[in-house]
Amino acid sequence: MKKLLLLCLLLIPVAGIAQENTAKDTTLYVNGRKISIKEGNGKIKVKLYEQSSHGDTIENDQIFEGVYMDGQSTERRFELAVPFSKSKKSYGHFDPHYAGLYMGYTNLADNLSFNNANGIDLVSSKSWEIGLNLFQGSFVLSADRHWGLTTGLGFGYTSFRVDGNKGFEKTGSATVLVAPSQGIEYSQSRLRYNHFRIPLLLEWQSKCGNKGPIFASLGAEAEIRCWVKSKAEYDGHGHTLGKDLNVRPVGLNLLAQVGFDDIGAYLRYSPISLFEKDKGPDWNPVSFGLVWYW
Repeated sequence: MKKLLLLCLLLIPVAGIAQENTAKDTTLYVNGRKISIKEGNGKIKVKLYEQSSHGDTIENDQIFEGVYMDGQSTERRFELAVPFSKSKKSYGHFDPHYAGLYMGYTNLADNLSFNNANGIDLVSSKSWEIGLNLFQGSFVLSADRHWGLTTGLGFGYTSFRVDGNKGFEKTGSATVLVAPSQGIEYSQSRLRYNHFRIPLLLEWQSKCGNKGPIFASLGAEAEIRCWVKSKAEYDGHGHTLGKDLNVRPVGLNLLAQVGFDDIGAYLRYSPISLFEKDKGPDWNPVSFGLVWYW
């Protein structure tokens, strides 16, 4: 990989000389990889593609892009993070921190109040979230590779355990927490949903000797919620009390991460209520936990 990138850099002056005579683009193939060089509007753009096989077809996946103009350069890297497979760190470059496995505790806050928010208690030790972030990408912002933008795509599951003999149900147009019919005792009651999350984070990182970098990131995260259910257990069986329940299908989170090498901690807070306005409790999800990056 380093040799290919070095070759790309060496080709820049060649492309500059060639443009004096012709404006044609140049495409090279080296060890099964394609290098594309394009010139226009005062810029020289170099793209590196790695050959991948899918069934009976052969495709080229873009894994690097560099833009060179007036002695300045910017780079972008593309990757699919493979679960449970440790990626080889490149400490001379910017390594984003999003793809990985995370798990943490979650709660529902009334603004900055986490206890008895809107008169509703949760069992904090049994309210949690777990997720898998498969995709990540980055855009380097500084020449020293300390600053960059990180994005990605993850999928997860969130479960809120309700304290007491109550469960969420839809009454009319509103979602409320109500007790069961007489004679029924819930052994547990939960509000649960799955979600897709897409972040945009400003990340700072700095390597520590030959070890993994220390890093911190802060930004926003779009959350798409699906398969919302209120469930309760009684008589030895699980029962669905309601679905959808006026939960906003799209939310927004603020996300902060800190860590070292492959281990980090996160804090996530949603400034927008989980339920639609006037159709449920005014709750703001908040969670914190640990991440194992790969």
